[in-house]
Amino acid sequence: MLGFYHFALFLFSTISLLRGASAQQYSGDVIPNTLPTVPGSEIASFRVKDSSNKNNNLTLINYYSHQLSGQRVAESQVQRAVVIIHGLGQDPATYESNMLSALAQVSDFNVNRSSVAVMAPFFANGDDKTVGYPWTNGLAPGRGSTSNCLVWKASQWSAGGNNQYPYASTSTSSYAVLDQIIQYFDNAALFPNMKQIVIAGHSLGAQTVQRYAAIGQPGTTRSPVTYWVANPNSYAWLSTSRPLSTAGCSIYDNYREGYTNFSLYPMTYGVSLVNSGRANILANFNGKSIAYGRGTQDLGDDASTCAPGTTGANRNERFFNYIAAFPPSCSDPAGRDCDTIDFVNTGHDAGQMMASPAGQARLFTDNFYGNGSRAYDFGYPRQQAGDDPYPNPALNGTSSSINNATYAGNMTYWGCWSDQNLRTLINLTYNGNTNTIEACTSACAQGGNTIAGLEFGTQCFCGSSLGYKATEVVESSCATPCPGNSSETCGGLNRLSIFSNGLPYVQPQPGTPETVKGSFYAGCRTEATSGRALLGKSTSGSFMSLEYCAGFCGDYKYFGTEYAVECYCGNSFAAGANITDDSDCNMICANNPTEFCGASNRLTVYQNTTWAPTTTTTTGGTAGSSPTAGGTSSFSLSCPGSNTTIVISGGKNFTVECGIDHFAGDLTSLTVNSFQACIDACAQNPQCVDVSLAGSACYLKSSLGNGQANAGIWGARLMSSALTATSTSTSSTSTSGTSTTSSTSTTSSTSTSQTTPTPTQVKCPDANSTVYTAGNGETFLIECGVDHAGGDMASKGVNSFADCIELCATTDSCVDVKHTWRSGGECSLGCHVGDIDLHHIINHFDFVNDFANHNLTDVNHYFDHFSDHIVAFEHFFDYFDSINFDHRYVDHILIDEQFVFSFFKHKYFIYQLIYFD
Repeated sequence: MLGFYHFALFLFSTISLLRGASAQQYSGDVIPNTLPTVPGSEIASFRVKDSSNKNNNLTLINYYSHQLSGQRVAESQVQRAVVIIHGLGQDPATYESNMLSALAQVSDFNVNRSSVAVMAPFFANGDDKTVGYPWTNGLAPGRGSTSNCLVWKASQWSAGGNNQYPYASTSTSSYAVLDQIIQYFDNAALFPNMKQIVIAGHSLGAQTVQRYAAIGQPGTTRSPVTYWVANPNSYAWLSTSRPLSTAGCSIYDNYREGYTNFSLYPMTYGVSLVNSGRANILANFNGKSIAYGRGTQDLGDDASTCAPGTTGANRNERFFNYIAAFPPSCSDPAGRDCDTIDFVNTGHDAGQMMASPAGQARLFTDNFYGNGSRAYDFGYPRQQAGDDPYPNPALNGTSSSINNATYAGNMTYWGCWSDQNLRTLINLTYNGNTNTIEACTSACAQGGNTIAGLEFGTQCFCGSSLGYKATEVVESSCATPCPGNSSETCGGLNRLSIFSNGLPYVQPQPGTPETVKGSFYAGCRTEATSGRALLGKSTSGSFMSLEYCAGFCGDYKYFGTEYAVECYCGNSFAAGANITDDSDCNMICANNPTEFCGASNRLTVYQNTTWAPTTTTTTGGTAGSSPTAGGTSSFSLSCPGSNTTIVISGGKNFTVECGIDHFAGDLTSLTVNSFQACIDACAQNPQCVDVSLAGSACYLKSSLGNGQANAGIWGARLMSSALTATSTSTSSTSTSGTSTTSSTSTTSSTSTSQTTPTPTQVKCPDANSTVYTAGNGETFLIECGVDHAGGDMASKGVNSFADCIELCATTDSCVDVKHTWRSGGECSLGCHVGDIDLHHIINHFDFVNDFANHNLTDVNHYFDHFSDHIVAFEHFFDYFDSINFDHRYVDHILIDEQFVFSFFKHKYFIYQLIYFD
């Protein structure tokens, strides 16, 4: 009797277990929706257990395959479960359809819809209202979702975030849902013949799978689990280091790209593992079987933040950098932690990845019979060391062809290297459409260089060492044919094919010394909210180093270097000049490559801890007396000694006019203790264009009246706040935060380019350097007498220069035109901006637009600090590097004492042409 009781209890428990397990699929709430149907499957409801026990009816909508007969899955016949995660498009129907199509192409007839269950979960979000789940407008916040359908916020489901609806139960992680799905298929009572479970994803789905594998439950299931990761745009990095520079990207390690701020994402899943450290996360990840799928033509990038860029330029490079940092392995092909890497000749195409021989093996046939069988890695030749964890012994000796030739200067090939926001090689020797390896190495060798670098086909860089940020990357990142010989490779987009006489030397990383000439490092600071952080004297030039700036500011409490070439002094900080990350100050000093000298709107600051204020003495306002102040030095401004000096203050240029008083236009007056302080006050006032100092009384003026001689006045008038440059026939010297241009016989000219209303008649030379606004709102900078060669698209007869501009504005890909009136009004359209030919007499303009992240004012500020065009030529590109400009579109030349610079940002151009006599 007792035996019968035990048998009855066992039978009851088994039946209950079966019912409980089978109840999850098909027994969730029926959620009204208008999702598309997929042949061979149905839209099912999966009951999800609520860990908070607040809602026992949570439901996950999913697509679930049918048997070959068209009936629902017969669990006892299923040997394999494939769970495919959809992408950012919220399209599980597409993924279910692609997976079933790939399954139908498997040659083993035993592998079919009756033996393989395919599920595509639907991680609904707010964009799926009324389509994926019911929604009622007008209800209280969070109450519009009226069903028990699980809904997440935006794409947080891809990283394991908790659901946002139903409102009364919001503690279910998408990763906890995947845990339950795995447990469901791993239940031996329900799926007695289950041999293998695959969690698969492509694109954002692949990001989901990779991140889930890293922090998901360890592999303790009865059935082996494989994680198929195909073409993700980024990875959760399993250490705090990155292969590329993190400068300027403070969020580089935030979750989802790393694990900083993990719980603030917000995350509740995997918190204890993440808190235990990266080593444990990596160990957990390495305990899983990861099947990487890489489309070799998928070179795209969908990153919306800077973080993925610290691991590679695009999906392809990020993959190879990831497996180099965290090498896959397969010590036991039949084991549960064997990794594979498959190369598939396709782009970012989920369907082709699934249906490829590699996709069919990983998704359907590996270990189908439970015997541990696994196909070798697919796709030869391989591309880098460590990318073949389960090599095919018949093919693993093959590799991509390598250039073993020797070129001029005994240079040989040393691989593909990055060219980041600090150039790997700083000397662009030429940019031409006949570029070849032979030509570039020969030009570099003739110049005494030991390294040649070819980039984006046409560019040839030379040097004897590589910048400290240079990193060797996967060879496929350098795939641009040389225009002079298409059988050769000349780098890629921001990637250099490097040829060197011996192992190329990489410069050591610069630093910030703790002390410089007795001053102590005080951090990296932002500029002030309005004006300058340090309001004392300043200077700039190619001579800049921390040591120079420390000496220049010796009588001040603080000194700060900025933009690599600028030095500012002061005894206190203006409002808004806040401490920021040290990594923000990442520009190398112009005259010391081992030190950092600030960055764009960032100052490397040092404090003189022994500084003490001195007594201030101010004397009268006659021409022979000089206002002085404690903390000044021999650099102080005074009249008549500083007459005609150009003073830089607050990013503005002022010309000192000793003994000149401009009447009228008075704004206000204030008491100051130096001429410099008077000018600084004007620079801080947006209405001020002129100052007059009489003793300690400083008069600010809003307009320039007639200038009258007055020996008791020290005056200074605003030159321009626009983008300007000044050149003289002799070299410049610096005094008191000013850039002084002088000679025994000075001939100087200043050219300013600024936006002006479109003239009624657009005609050269009158319209030179003006900005024309086309009818569709696009703007163009007019360059008279300048012709950018190459990039010709088409030519057409027009009636006027304005008609030519309007034609370009309405033509796709047009960024440049030339209008030649001597040929009867011919208008030539160009799709890119080539080298400048100054011998053509033409009307000319370039497409203009604002920076995406750096506006024109920022450039104006930088340019105003250069009075010597040679200095500008040498150091403008350090600035452009700091804002991640695209090297492809740079053309810079010094011809007939004319300096031309240009740069490209987010598919828009800004060009300025500055003329020098």
